[in-house]
This record gives sequence, C-alpha cells and structure tokens, in this order.
Amino acid sequence: MVELNHRERTIKVKIVYYGPPVGGKTTNLQVLHQHAQATRRGELISVNSAQDRTILFDLLPLKAAGFRGFDLRFQVLAVPGQAMYAATRRLVLKGADSLVFVANSAADRWEENIQSFREMTQNLLAHQLDPTSLPLVLQYNKRDLPEVTPVEFMDRTLNARKSDSIPAVAVRGEGVLETFGAILMRTMKDLSSRYQIVEVPKGQTVQQWTQQTIQGLFGTASLAVEPHPLPADVIRSAMPRPAGAATPSEPWRTPERRTVRVTLPEETVRMAWTGPDARANETLVESYAQASTQLSSALAEIRDERDTALRRLEDIQHAQNAAHDVMAGQPLEATLRTVLGRMADAAGATHATFLVPGEDRSLRAVALRAIPEDPLLKVPAGVQHVTERFLTETEPHLHQSADSLDLGDALESGTPPFAAVVSVPVRTPRGLQGIAMLYYTPDAALPRPEVVGHIGAVGRALAAALELAAVLAVVRSAEKALPQAVAASLAARGIEDVVASLVSLRDRLGALRQNPKAPSWFLEEFSHLAPSLSEALSITRSLLAFGRGQIQKDSVDAEEVVADLRSSGLTVQLSGEVRLAGDAALLRQALGALVDHLRDGDPARARALQVRVEAEGGRVKIRVGIAGPGGELPEAYADLRSPGTSLRRTDLRLAVAQKVVELHGGTLSPESDPAAGHWAAITLPAG
Repeated sequence: MVELNHRERTIKVKIVYYGPPVGGKTTNLQVLHQHAQATRRGELISVNSAQDRTILFDLLPLKAAGFRGFDLRFQVLAVPGQAMYAATRRLVLKGADSLVFVANSAADRWEENIQSFREMTQNLLAHQLDPTSLPLVLQYNKRDLPEVTPVEFMDRTLNARKSDSIPAVAVRGEGVLETFGAILMRTMKDLSSRYQIVEVPKGQTVQQWTQQTIQGLFGTASLAVEPHPLPADVIRSAMPRPAGAATPSEPWRTPERRTVRVTLPEETVRMAWTGPDARANETLVESYAQASTQLSSALAEIRDERDTALRRLEDIQHAQNAAHDVMAGQPLEATLRTVLGRMADAAGATHATFLVPGEDRSLRAVALRAIPEDPLLKVPAGVQHVTERFLTETEPHLHQSADSLDLGDALESGTPPFAAVVSVPVRTPRGLQGIAMLYYTPDAALPRPEVVGHIGAVGRALAAALELAAVLAVVRSAEKALPQAVAASLAARGIEDVVASLVSLRDRLGALRQNPKAPSWFLEEFSHLAPSLSEALSITRSLLAFGRGQIQKDSVDAEEVVADLRSSGLTVQLSGEVRLAGDAALLRQALGALVDHLRDGDPARARALQVRVEAEGGRVKIRVGIAGPGGELPEAYADLRSPGTSLRRTDLRLAVAQKVVELHGGTLSPESDPAAGHWAAITLPAG
C-alpha cells in the first residue's frame, strides 16, 4: 500500500517485478538504473548468491515529480525466482502497489511461467491483495532466443485481464522502458482513484504525466536499441549457468550499485525445504528476508542522506567561489545566476529570481531562472508582505498563497501561476544586500525546514561578497569623482557625503574583520581591499579640498606621482631623487588627465609618449611629450595654454590638469622645438 509521510513530505510507491528464475527481472532493474538520471535514482542494492543469482531481492529507488507538495518516490523491487526462495517472494509482495510479471519466452521454460504466475496469485491473496484489480503489466522477455513461445499463446494463458503485454529483450534494453512506463501509468491511475493527494496536475491526463515523468527520470521516452547496451558478463549472468560453472571474475557493477554476495550451498538450501523442519526453516528465512528488506531500505535512506550532505557542502563551496568571482570583478548578474540555480536545485524549485535593492530602496531583479519577470514586483503589496519579515527576521521563510490575499494575487498572476515562494534574505550587519525568491507551482513538492535552512546558509556565504562588491563600486565611483567635480562643479557638501560614506564603510568592514566568525576568505579579500579603500578615501579627501580651493601641500616624492604612468607602460625618466610640494593624489590625477589628453585616441602617439622629471633651480619640471625632430605642432599640444591665453578647444581632461597645477602654484605650458620634440611642461614648487 502507498506510504505517505507528512513530516518528510514523501509518497512512496512499491512496484514489484515478479516471475520465474532467470527470466530477466534483475536485468530490467539494471537497465533502468543504468539509464536513469543520476539525480533521480538511488543505489541499486542486490543480495545475490555466489553464482550471481538473486536470493532475496533487488531494490532500485527512483524519484519523480511531486504531488500537492509531496515528493514521489518509487521502490522498484525484483524478487528471486528460484523455487527455494518462495518465502522471500511472498514477503516482498507485501504492500505492493503494482506488479510487473516478467515471463521467459523460451519454449522450454513455459511451465515455469505458469507455475510462477499461479504462485504470485496465491501470495497476493495471502496478503489480502486482490490479484484481479492490482495494476499489472506483463513483459514477455527473451524474444531474441531461437525457439520462443508465440506472444498470442502467452497472452491467452497469462493475460486473462487483458493488461498491457510487452515483448522485450531486456539485455538489449528493448521493451524495458516501455514496460516501466506502462506499469507507471496503470499505478498512477489506480492510486489517483483511491487517494485524493495522488492526483496529476490540473490540465494533464495520466498518460501525459507519465510521459513527462519518464522523460524526467531517464531523459528519453524510449531506450535506443543497441547490440549490447550491457556488458557481456551481465548478459551471461542473466542466463542459466550449469552446476559447477565458473563465476565471472568481474561481475558487472555501475558506480552506484551495491551487491552483497552470500555463499549458500544449493544442495543444503534445497534440503532445508523438505522434511519435518521445512515450515520452521521457511519461517526463519521469512524473518531473515524481512530484516534484510528493512536493512536495505535503511541503507538506501542513509545513502540518500549522505548524498544530500555532499550536495549541500558543494552548494556552500560554490557560493564561496562565487564570492571570489564577485571580488575579482566578474559580472554580478552572471555570478548571481549560477548561485541562484544551485539554491533552486537544492530546494526543488524550477523558477527563481534574485532581487537587489536600488538606491531608492526599491527592488529590481538582476537574475532570473525559467521565468520572464518576478511576479511579486508587479504587485507592491505582495513585495511588502515578503519584505516586512526582514525588518525583524534574518532567516529564509516559506510563504504560501493562503498567507494573505495580496500575496495570493501576486503568486497566482505569475506565469506559470504559483502557490508558494521561499524568500531568502542575503544580508550583512550593514543591511539587506539582496533576496533570492524561489517559486513553487501548485503541484511542486515544498521544501522541508532543513532544506530552507540550508539555502539560507548558501545566502549567508554570499552576503559579505555582495557588500564588498558595493564597497568596490563606491571606491571606483570615488576614483572618478575628481573629473566629475570639475565638469559639473559638484558642491562641497556632496563630496563630504562621499567621504562620510567611505569612512563608514571602512569602520564597518573593520568591525567585520574583528568578528571571530569571519571566514578566512573574507579576511584575505579584506587585506586586498584595504589599500584600495585607503586610496579612495585619500582621493575623496583631496577632492573635498580641491572643491574648496584648499590644497594640502606636503613634501611628495616625484616617484609616487609618476608611479601609475610607469606601471601603465610609459617611458618615465626621473633625474635622481626629486621632491615637490603638493597633494600626491591630485597631482597623480592631473598628470593622468594630461597624458590622456595628449594621447587623444592615437595608438601610435600613445606608444611614443615619454615622461621626464627633473629639478630646475628650486622648482620641479615634469615634461610629457614626444622626443626627437618633429614637424607641425599636434593639435593636442596646441590646446595647451600659456598664462594669459585661452583654450582654443574645450577639453575636460586638460581643464582638470590645468586647474590642479594652478592650485599648486605652478604652470602648464607647451614646449616645442623642431629638434627636441613637442612637450607639455608642468612647473611646480619643489618640496
């Protein structure tokens, strides 16, 4: 009977493959396991004899799409066919939701099919299961043998119920997926008529749902027929082996198949089922089989828990790697899209968005998954319902459409319509950095509390990186503020705000650095960021002084002023140790602006530019230009003005350089000589 677990939100369905010995039951499960998607299958567990014959059962767990918020899981079992394991077959049928009878098409095995089918009927009655109504599909396997029983004859004898009957060659994959699809459809038709919760999504037929589920489980609707899709030793293991024949040295295994071999002398086992102790022996084997069934199920659950733990660790590591990508300057949208995909997969959501707050505190979507737009952003009241929790809570939360009318309207108006959303705040002590929104359709399985907690941890692994990215944006903005100040005549008050913002960011990051729980990668990135932040703060303070016309004149090493130009590849000649009086940050900006102006978009000229620095009679002269004989003065040099003249062409970069030089009490003028070359000369007081 179907097993519902409300705490785990799971529906377990049991499908049993029954039939005579060496008919191909185990081979069917092996083929299903081999072709199932790795994320949708569990470990194939087999308990075999030393001769590779099943003595208990084969267990293959499969996972499919959910129903009304529940995960759907299939336990597919194959019973041992040998006569001596009758007790095991009877036990495995207990609680079966549907059956696949795998018949051997070999002409000389016909009586075994009839005997096995009768036994199956008797065992079902022993468990109070109706053999006339339980979903059943027949597979006529081994149709590639030279002498087979005609399908019509097999149908007349075994298929009185007119169930689906499918010819197959399991070792080649023929008919295997068709058989599983047929029993899956019959199973769901039966369960949906008996259980309200097991109901296919609205607008879908059971047949459509089955096709979609098969596609999701195996990535195909039908297995391609190949000469030998399974290794030769699997094919041999599916065939009867003469007594005393050698066991293959390397039994076939997939990476996720576990086989337990038990050495049981067949003669001893056969004798155990005769004589006065036969019933006691059968009871003992039945108890052992029941314990083994429970152990195998527990093993499958433990393995599932292990795989889940490994996937969650990978999710955290992926978020940390994404944090490094953000710090390295990778595009934010692409990085967030990959993290969002991991979060959605971990929580079983097919639709998701990542929202970030804008300057006006509104939210905008920067990453989307399988959805054209965020449905909540279209309904402000829906956004308010979700974000209000973040004023007092920092953990992710599952919101269902029934929580409020506004939320319900927002979710149901989406494309497709949704029934629930998990909101994952990504925040630091400084504030909210973003929100991951994971959306669930009405028929999707909702995440369990521990899953919601896990995606919250993924968000926390990303939070600090988003804040640091915001800091870097402020730093880059500050570096560009100087030319903006000249061009737009920025007010001193606005510059003060920039300085205050940088000081606040510096203090907050310093506090985070002192936190004993700060991750090592954050400390490493902070050590790289600190010099840039200090430099940006220095630049903005210089900018503030520049806006007020109050230059702080310190004794500055000329090497510090030209260092950026040297690192950019320009030829820089410095005559000894030269010091000048001024603000190093402003002088670097002015010199860089002058170089950009003289390059004027000409690659050849850019390569020819040189910088020469020397002390001349108590002053320092910095020349930027092209050495050697030259002809007419280039237009970029003609724009330079001597005192008392005006610019012939407006150029912001030149205006910046001119203004900084004047505030330092210096001059900027052209120097041109047909033999010596063309130069822009800055003369400044020595330090």
